[in-house]
Amino acid sequence: MRIAQVVFAVLVVVFASIAISRRWDMIRGRVATINIEWVALIEASLLVFLAYAVLVETWRRVLAAWDTQLPWWTAARIWFAASLGKYIPGNLWSLAALGVMAKETGASSVAAAGSSIIVNVFNLVSGLALVLIFASRLVPHAAVFAIVAAVSVGGVLAAPMWLPAAVRLACKVTKRDIRLPVIPSSTVWWSLAGTAFAWCAYGEAFRLFAIAILGRSAVHGGVVLYIAAYTAAYIVGFITLIAPAGIGVREAGIWEGLPLLGLTTYGDAVIVAIMSRLWLTILEVIPGLIALAAGHLRPPTRSE
Repeated sequence: MRIAQVVFAVLVVVFASIAISRRWDMIRGRVATINIEWVALIEASLLVFLAYAVLVETWRRVLAAWDTQLPWWTAARIWFAASLGKYIPGNLWSLAALGVMAKETGASSVAAAGSSIIVNVFNLVSGLALVLIFASRLVPHAAVFAIVAAVSVGGVLAAPMWLPAAVRLACKVTKRDIRLPVIPSSTVWWSLAGTAFAWCAYGEAFRLFAIAILGRSAVHGGVVLYIAAYTAAYIVGFITLIAPAGIGVREAGIWEGLPLLGLTTYGDAVIVAIMSRLWLTILEVIPGLIALAAGHLRPPTRSE
């Protein structure tokens, strides 16, 4: 398995290098004309932080199923600090860090890790549903799209029934033995809605970032296609465990997806992919470092 992951990582690097080198003249000339629109960049960054806030609240609500209550700011500090673990190869270190930091506050590390696994499951499900629905133009036949959409919506509504099996599978992948508590259906649907909202916020932020870097005249298409393009690229990067934070894989998904959906030229898509990685890394790492430096976290209050 490890050899296969290394081979895949090498193939990604080779593919990226060839793709960029073939269009280097186009990319180099375009970079020289970049004039950042700071208002659009600030709006995009605020939307990303809004998505973070919704995801923190989603985690808190799922965590409550383990009878563990965390103040919002305490949960946010744990969430941001633990997110730094995604930059270590394997993409599972953030899960381990989440459990350790939650335990230091007096909360259950099993509850923290288990609730994080569940939120990640919801994240994948809602993200895939949005990609299928928003990128319907990629589906050649209306009947096929109707079936896919019906299955996606049905899967979301039936989440309380398939969730236990999905969590058991996630536990096997993460090599953690976590007992799933009874999670109210309202919490399940809130979590699906929260993660879906976060994807939409990320997608609009991604569109605004493209405008900030390329200019409005170079960015085409509606926000739903940007949501689909960004979400699909992020999910592919997330499930590629060998790539820290999906580095390389997500970028390849973006510079292939944007031209395919008619949103930018290929050269512009490469620029957006690379520069958005730098932008989003800054927006993740700086809050994470601040959270680490915040000192001891307040102990949680447990529900009776």
